[in-house]
Amino acid sequence: MRPRIVFADMDDTFLAPDKTLLPRNMAMLDRLAEEGIEFVPCTGRAWHTIPVEVRHHPATHYGVPSDGAVAIDATSEEVLLDQSLGAERALALLSRVRGLLGSMAFEVFADGRVLTDRHGWELIDRLGLPPAQTAYMHVSRTLCDQPLEQTIREARTAERVGMCWGVGAGVHEVADAARAAVEKDPTLRHTGSYGSAIEVIDARASKGSALTWLCERLGIAREQSVAFGDSPNDLEMIRAAGDGVAVGNACEVLLAEADHVTATNAESGFATYLEGLLG
Repeated sequence: MRPRIVFADMDDTFLAPDKTLLPRNMAMLDRLAEEGIEFVPCTGRAWHTIPVEVRHHPATHYGVPSDGAVAIDATSEEVLLDQSLGAERALALLSRVRGLLGSMAFEVFADGRVLTDRHGWELIDRLGLPPAQTAYMHVSRTLCDQPLEQTIREARTAERVGMCWGVGAGVHEVADAARAAVEKDPTLRHTGSYGSAIEVIDARASKGSALTWLCERLGIAREQSVAFGDSPNDLEMIRAAGDGVAVGNACEVLLAEADHVTATNAESGFATYLEGLLG
C-alpha cells in the first residue's frame, strides 16, 4: 500500500553513524513533500536537538520528540499531545536517585531542550561513548547553573528524564539502582537507545502511541503508515505502523519484529526502502 505518512527515528536510523545528514535521505524528504506524504521525526531527542533541516523541511508538519512524551506542530511548536512526565514525578524520581548522582547524570527533557546541571555536563566526557555521540551530547545539552530541582520547577513541560552513567567499576550497580528507582512508580517506565543510559517516560507514552494518535488526528489509516527504527525505544512504533521497517544496523529484537529490513543507516536505508516502495 502506498504510504500517506512516514515516521522515522533519527539517531542510527535517519542520520549517518556520525550523526550527519545523508544526501539521499534528504532528497527523499524532498520527494515526500512533492508527493504530499507526511514525514514525522519520531525520536528520543528533544525537539530543538533534531537537525533544523529536518524540523523545518516542507515535508515535516508534525514531530514526536522525547520518545512520544509529546507530539507537536512543527511550525508553531504547539504541544498537540501531552503524555509528559511532569514536574512532580520528575522531582520525586530525582529524590529517589539522589544517592547515585556521584556516578550518574540526571537530565531533564523540557520545552524542546535537554537541561543538565554542571555535574551532568562534565560527566559527558566520561561516559565512554563514541566520539560522535559525545560531541552531539555537548552541543545538544543546555547547561543550567542552578539546582536541578529549580530547573524542573521552572519548566513549562517536563517531557521526560534521561539518566546516564559512565564506565568502570560499579557501573552495573548504578544502572540497576537507577532502573529500580523508576520501577518504584508504576506510572513510569524506562526504555533506551544506547547501553549506558535509560530514558524515563510516562507509562502511557511511546513512539507507538504517538504514531497511533497522530494517524487518527490526521484521518490516516495506520495501514498507510511506514515507520523506521533501530533501537529498543522504537519497538512500539514498529509494531504500531502499517509497515515497520528496521535498518540493517538495528538491534536484534527490532530486526526480529520488523515487517521488513532495509540497508543500514550508513547506506541510506531510509531512502533505499522508500525508493523501492514509491517506485
